[in-house]
Amino acid sequence: MANEMTRDNHYVPCWYQRGFLELGKSQLCYLNLSPDVIRLPDGRTIQKKRVHWWTPTQCFYETDLYTTFFGFEANDEIERMFFGRIDTEGSKAASAYASGDAIAMHHTFHALFEFLDIQRLRTPKGLDWIKSRYGHLDQLQLMVEMQGLRTMNCTMWVEGVREIVTADHSDIKFIVSDHPVTIYNRECPPLASECVYPGDPSTEWCGTQTVFVLNANTCLILTHLEYAQSPEAGSPKQARTNARYRGGQTLARTDAFIRKRQLSRDDVVAVNFLVKSRARRFLAAGREEWLFPEKAFSGDWKSIASVLLPKDDLWQFGGEIFVGYKDGSTFRQDAFGRTSGAHEYLKRKEPRPACKPNDPCGCGSGRIYKHCCESIPEDERPSWNVLGIRERGAMLCNAILGIVGLSDGKSWDDVRRELSDDHIRRIFGFVEMLWPEDTNLKELLPRPATGISRVVYPSHLDARTVQATVVGWLPGFYPVSTDTYEKADTGRKECSCRSEGSSARSSSKGLSSR
Repeated sequence: MANEMTRDNHYVPCWYQRGFLELGKSQLCYLNLSPDVIRLPDGRTIQKKRVHWWTPTQCFYETDLYTTFFGFEANDEIERMFFGRIDTEGSKAASAYASGDAIAMHHTFHALFEFLDIQRLRTPKGLDWIKSRYGHLDQLQLMVEMQGLRTMNCTMWVEGVREIVTADHSDIKFIVSDHPVTIYNRECPPLASECVYPGDPSTEWCGTQTVFVLNANTCLILTHLEYAQSPEAGSPKQARTNARYRGGQTLARTDAFIRKRQLSRDDVVAVNFLVKSRARRFLAAGREEWLFPEKAFSGDWKSIASVLLPKDDLWQFGGEIFVGYKDGSTFRQDAFGRTSGAHEYLKRKEPRPACKPNDPCGCGSGRIYKHCCESIPEDERPSWNVLGIRERGAMLCNAILGIVGLSDGKSWDDVRRELSDDHIRRIFGFVEMLWPEDTNLKELLPRPATGISRVVYPSHLDARTVQATVVGWLPGFYPVSTDTYEKADTGRKECSCRSEGSSARSSSKGLSSR
């Protein structure tokens, strides 16, 4: 019936699962990594079967995973209307990229990455990841947040190296898990703190790669350009250049795909081992023996990196993009999506050397090293390579003094009398130079520290726009609790904001709204 309610929600679409069926077969071998245990009346326990042969309609679904409720009335619009469109376009994209149809790949380029992003969030593991970043979400709020975050990784994925590999020369084919968009970083094995369920290595890290098996014979691998070019340079857990979630628009060549590698049997086993390691509970494949790659995998976690790393044709990626318009204007973007060139004129002339405990800190905060960055891991510090917030503020103050004439001996009465539109224009021009639109605020912001209170001033506030101007900023900051303490020398009470630790991350990691 046309109006029949859809309550069994497939978080791995049926059309996608069919790509893993053996030729002429209608069932997949389905593995439950944590089968349920049944307790009998006499006290004995029986574990349910781990392996089943089921059709795609019987696999990878949960009842009411996306259903919302108003009282006792159920609503399935998210399944029908939201995922209906995304799955329709996603199936076309997956088919195009699996087959190598260049024209279809061009037309479905955006749909592919939109599908990848929402596929990472729509699974039980993805939804648990969203909930872990917030204090509490009911079902309706969870569905709203899922939709709001659905393109958070697209910008960085598109700007990376895109490679499609095949299992044509292997008798073992790829498997599919209940969390098909698999994240890998060689420095984050399954037992690492970053990988504690429902976590994954951050996609903004330079050495993080994204693996998405398109079907049993084809796999898409996304790698950050810097890592692909120099995999041993720097830490794999450092942020890539101009890393940004939900980073707005960027330009990329839709025909830039590496499509030459045919993986060996051992390589396919390594990919399957990775997929199984990051699964939540369920796996499926065309054959039962493929579901146990650990029996044939002889390497360690870091050895998977050599399988995933693109090796040829990197010349297709990187460089600058220039666009000319009919009105004579132009647009420029570098390999990392930067448009202003500020990373050149705002970088430090000389890299900061290693600091001694009582030296000024290399981040430019004005504090000494031992009270600033010494205890912070290097990949979590504010950048030492570009001018910091305090330094830019000092530059702006000096510029204003020069523009209005205070540095030449004029008084404030002179300034008030002579202030002109040109002065204001020049001041705002300097602000724009110091803080261009592509400024990466995250690499400049200091990390939470005990005993230090920080305030963000969002300028003019209006009750009618407070949600857009203030609430929208909340995901960018750690939650803080305010404690009062009495100073011994004055007896006066002051406030100190103390970080609650790592219960939430920055907005690029999917943030707490507290």
